[in-house]
Amino acid sequence: MPYCTACGTEYKQAAKFCGECGTALNGGASPTAERTLRDLTPAQEIKLWEGKPAGISDRLKGLVGLNTTTYTITSQRIIVKTGLIGKNVEEIELLRIRDLGVSQSILDRMLGIGTLTIFSDDASSPELWFRKIHGAHTVKDALRKAVRDEKTVNNISYREQI
Repeated sequence: MPYCTACGTEYKQAAKFCGECGTALNGGASPTAERTLRDLTPAQEIKLWEGKPAGISDRLKGLVGLNTTTYTITSQRIIVKTGLIGKNVEEIELLRIRDLGVSQSILDRMLGIGTLTIFSDDASSPELWFRKIHGAHTVKDALRKAVRDEKTVNNISYREQI
């Protein structure tokens, strides 16, 4: 049996409209094939932001190619890569993030940078820092939205414990 592409309700082959949502069922691509493909294809991970530390010492390291730390935020996780010869990669799933914070010194504010702190339920890294990044507040807001979106997609709701 085919399925409505709008609501996923099963319908009879000869039907012109979906009995559940009223969507027109034209003879384009097979709704059954579309539903099967959509159900089997995992959500694509999209890169939302990527950056490097931008403090004064980090800028000097960048001139000689020694600024090897890279921060990446995707639609599903956070990735921090460090190391020149040996590489260290730390990842946190967005579903595990509990809270975010930004700190800036006076010099950081003049340079337009800040440190983003990520608090998570991850046992290996309960706190993760994006040190001295450009537009820290903008990055925090983008990460907050991505976390909320990922939790909504996975039906995770927020509840306060009293």
